[in-house]
Amino acid sequence: MLIGHLFDNTTLNVLKKGIDGTLARNHAIANNIANVDTPKYQRATVSFEDQIKRVLRGEGVIGRRTHSAHFIIGGPQEIPLIRPRTDIDNKTRFRADKNNINIDQEMADLAQNTLRNTEFTDLLNRRYQAMRNAIQQSGQ
Repeated sequence: MLIGHLFDNTTLNVLKKGIDGTLARNHAIANNIANVDTPKYQRATVSFEDQIKRVLRGEGVIGRRTHSAHFIIGGPQEIPLIRPRTDIDNKTRFRADKNNINIDQEMADLAQNTLRNTEFTDLLNRRYQAMRNAIQQSGQ
């Protein structure tokens, strides 16, 4: 049973999507910082956590399988289909030149996002190490 838990695709997929999402967010934050002095530049944000939560809670389209050969619709197997969503914040006005970048906020967001990425990466590395150990021990 422990082996089955180690190879759980849902956990691996959530961790991978967490890394994908934080990398996309880092890219958006880096662009925001690079354009801090660009007139009319609008802040970009990236979201992905809510999509993962909805899929894990089973919200959205859920299909009922009436035969084992049917495709599964909805649920955790849809996690690989999740893509980070980039939105443009065109409601907030920060300066007279219509640029809405607050460099202090961007730096704080970058630090927080870097920590999240590190957490996802560490958890994924631990999971792979546990899988590697289980495989090595099963051959002994």
